[in-house]
Amino acid sequence: MTQEQSRQLDESHDMPPVQGTVDIDVPADVLWQCFRNASLWPRWNPCMFWANNRELVLDQKLIWAFEPLRWWYFYKLPGVANLIEVEENRKVTWEVVVMPGLYARHTYSIEDLGDGRSRFGSWERAMGPMFRALKFFWVAHFIFVKDQSLRGAQVLEEIYQRSGVLDSSTLPAKNYVPSIIQLLVLLNLSVNVLCALGHLFRPRRLRKKARP
Repeated sequence: MTQEQSRQLDESHDMPPVQGTVDIDVPADVLWQCFRNASLWPRWNPCMFWANNRELVLDQKLIWAFEPLRWWYFYKLPGVANLIEVEENRKVTWEVVVMPGLYARHTYSIEDLGDGRSRFGSWERAMGPMFRALKFFWVAHFIFVKDQSLRGAQVLEEIYQRSGVLDSSTLPAKNYVPSIIQLLVLLNLSVNVLCALGHLFRPRRLRKKARP
């Protein structure tokens, strides 16, 4: 995103920011050390299906996929973004540019509250004609991401209070069984639809021969 696009987003009236915070009993530096490994996000953040990056590095690409708004929806939403802010123990910001008309910025923040406590936040905003055309979906998606991310921070709090450690050894494994079931159901539906279409568009003389 160019500086001009960034300025336009700050001044845009397409939507107010979707934002929220949660206070947790986890030191900011401990939270950051876990958070900075994006490949672990799906193991504590329910809105994440998969993430590629093992480290958040300024100016690199962030590659990931979101879970659907409802578990029974047959989609995963992929994302590729530019990491434009990475401040240790404080925040990460990425920007998504989908030409010709969707510009979005998302920030996850960590605030040190002292006494072993921190405030985890999620902030997101978007603009553009492509965004406005599907605003009902994107706003719902941003709220989903915010709510599930804050819920995930509370999961990290529970794990830290129980084990005193936040890393790959203490985070729960991602459950991919529902996604596998969805894929099998989708494949079955696709095969049935293709068979039905094949029968429908088969030449009439062949359909007659196929009858008992």
